[in-house]
Amino acid sequence: MTELTVKAYAKINLTLEILRRLPSGYHEIKSVMQQTGLCDDITITEAHAGITIESASSNVPRNARNSVWKAAALLKERSGADYGVKFKLVKRIPVGGGMGGGSADAAATLVGLNQFWQLGLSQTELFEISQEIGMDVAFCIVGGTALATGRGEIVQPLPPPPKLPLVIVNPGVFVSTRTAYEGLKADELTFTDKSAQMIDAIRRRDFDGIVASLHNDFESTVLDEYPVIGAARRDLVEAGAEAALLSGSGASVFGIARSATQARAIAEALKPRYPFVYATHTVGKE
Repeated sequence: MTELTVKAYAKINLTLEILRRLPSGYHEIKSVMQQTGLCDDITITEAHAGITIESASSNVPRNARNSVWKAAALLKERSGADYGVKFKLVKRIPVGGGMGGGSADAAATLVGLNQFWQLGLSQTELFEISQEIGMDVAFCIVGGTALATGRGEIVQPLPPPPKLPLVIVNPGVFVSTRTAYEGLKADELTFTDKSAQMIDAIRRRDFDGIVASLHNDFESTVLDEYPVIGAARRDLVEAGAEAALLSGSGASVFGIARSATQARAIAEALKPRYPFVYATHTVGKE
């Protein structure tokens, strides 16, 4: 094999509950995560030595700050693979947008290189490597729909929901995940186990139940701190989405539509207002 192209799918959080701060400084969470059709493409080719990243995107680092680089370097170290590799990254997922773009790229790199170099590593072994990159990487390896607990690294696959038409909006601001966590107040968190409600709705393939169970604890602070994100959320609903929600700590928000036709119409209505608007849908595990 001299070339392999893998897709790195963006995620949304159908629920995101922050349970408590751990002694390590991380937070314990419970989140129903879902992959979407929005994706980056990563093409892997042989190289004489080292790790090289090419991308037409100006905001993509070409060095060890890139999650693709980190994943490749860790895989080389852990497996003993002494190969050079070149990556061509086509970036579509908004950088720092709360959709796990970096985690998705890292996961696709681990899975892709495991195949490309014929390493034969198990999913469990890839999980272990992923912990040194980021908590969402494990979910991105599993894909589809899953419940993430612990710090996000414990992933339990779930059955897929009915295909949900989505409109993703990113208003072009940056939200620091650290700042978003620091802004959380205990009395603003919800402990009604929205994730359990969401899982029940998914298992019943209940569209209205899924819409009613959407929840993100970060909304209590992020939407007040960044009015443009709250405006994007409202605009999605006013344009016809059944409901809209912040993904991760933001800045991306997503709306759920009744149909793909409606999602496209909402996207067309909002494109003049925001730098990134994308109509897509939920996707299952490949």
